[in-house]
Amino acid sequence: MAKRQLRLSPDLISEKWSEISGKKANIVLNNRRVIFVKLLENSTNQIKVEDMKQQKHKVDIQDISEIILDIKA
Repeated sequence: MAKRQLRLSPDLISEKWSEISGKKANIVLNNRRVIFVKLLENSTNQIKVEDMKQQKHKVDIQDISEIILDIKA
């Protein structure tokens, strides 16, 4: 089964939220850290995520470099 990557810049998060909400993704932060999370909620300046230990966090959109999702082609 083929997969491809969907890479979203911070300005496209709100526009594509209906497609990516509830999916697992890698979030690349501006400090080059990468976190693997499930995307839960989107607001104007932050997104709410859940890590793989089922702990919820808020990530400021201004701290995000990009969001990377694997999708089936």
